Parts: sequence; C-alpha cells; structure tokens
Amino acid sequence: MYEKLLFGFVLTTLLNFSVQGSTLRIIGGHEAPSKFGYYHASLQNLTGSHVCGGAVVSERHVVTAAHCVQGTEPQYIKIVVGTTNLDEGGKQYDVEAIKIYNDFNFSERANDIAMLKISEAFNLNDIEIIKLDENYLNENDTVILTGFGAVQVNGESSRLMHILDLTVFSQEICRYAMRNSRAVLDNMFCTFTRMGEGTCHGDSGGPLIKDNKLVGLVSWGIPCAVGFPDVHTRIAPYADWIQKEIVTF
Repeated sequence: MYEKLLFGFVLTTLLNFSVQGSTLRIIGGHEAPSKFGYYHASLQNLTGSHVCGGAVVSERHVVTAAHCVQGTEPQYIKIVVGTTNLDEGGKQYDVEAIKIYNDFNFSERANDIAMLKISEAFNLNDIEIIKLDENYLNENDTVILTGFGAVQVNGESSRLMHILDLTVFSQEICRYAMRNSRAVLDNMFCTFTRMGEGTCHGDSGGPLIKDNKLVGLVSWGIPCAVGFPDVHTRIAPYADWIQKEIVTF
C-alpha cells in the first residue's frame, strides 16, 4: 500500500551561527517580485552571509527555527529586512536577545521554533508584520514559501529572494516517507509537489504563508528537492506562545 503511494519518491536518500543554521535557494521557484515578502527576515552572520530565514511578527520580534539559533549568542546574528535582493536595499538590525521554545529537541526537531528580539524597533517602511494563522492546515492546501536558500546541495545561499507555491502533503504518507530520518510529529506538517521543487540550505526558519498569514517555518528535510517531502513547524500550536512573548520578551 505505502510502497505504491510512495512510488514517485527517490529511495536513496558558529559552533558559530553559520554552522548551526546550515541545514536547509528554494529549488524550482522563481524570483520574488520587487517589494514582495517584506515579512521575510534574513538572518545573517557577521560576514553578511545569509544563514536562515525568519518572519517578522511585531515591530521588535522575528520568529525562526530554533535549530538556526541554538548555541548562538545574539551579537553574532544580524537581521536584514525590507529587500528581495540582499545586495541592494534593505536595512540591517542587531539582535538583542534570543528565546528558544523550552521543549525544543535538536535531534528530533521537535518544537523547532524560537524568537529573536531586535535591539531597536523596525522602521515600518522596511517591513510587513505578518499575522499568525491559528487554524490547522488541510491536506492539499497551497502555501507560499519565500527564501534565500541555495540552489543545490552544499551550494551558497542566493542573494535574491525566491518564491515557490507548495502543496500540503498527507501527514500519514509523509511519516512513512521520512521514517528513516526522524519522526514527523503532530506539531509539524509536510509539503510536496514534485521532484525538483522544495527547500534547500538556507531556507531553514523561513516563513510559509497562506491567505497572507503565517502558517509554518521551514524545519527539516532531505536536501534538496530530491523527491522527498519537506517538513515544517506548524505555527498554530505556538500562536499563543508567540503572542505572549511579543508582550513579555
């Protein structure tokens, strides 16, 4: 049964910030239009290299994947927002503090979510604050991924933002497909369209949106777009936590 359903899948499978975040250019996407995706934050190291993505959720907060920032001090991360071309425009902000979700498990990627607090409020001309979607996704829903990830395994991150429409995949089949990597938990969801489309290095922590609301963050997968689903952190289970941290953190 599962073997037939999975017939299209491929069967072979800083201590610093740049190392911590180097897990997952969008493969198969296209360049984002100018001024699109200003809710997207580029998390960069001190050399200006893009490492992970994030989503702007308030005037002073960015949400990202916990594995992108675990073991990293705030002073080693720079946030760049307000551009679809990292070599042109945009504004850089310093990170004041990092808050990783208490029950984050690095090896399992469970609760793979964290918040960054910026040292000064974003200029609202630089950003778009994305609203949170507290509803759960349905299989076959279309979500939009933006990112500056690499175009191939071990490739360099893109300097241009790319965009890709992805389809929410069957949770049951995804669990089976990814069984040799790690468990696909209820607070995760999967996307898959076809081989040659999906996430790659540098897309981790990047936002997935539906109806102009944040529904997920890129978490893990088998890079890059080789025929397996991509797995993401659901936003719905963490919406209350994010709202609370916006006020108290």
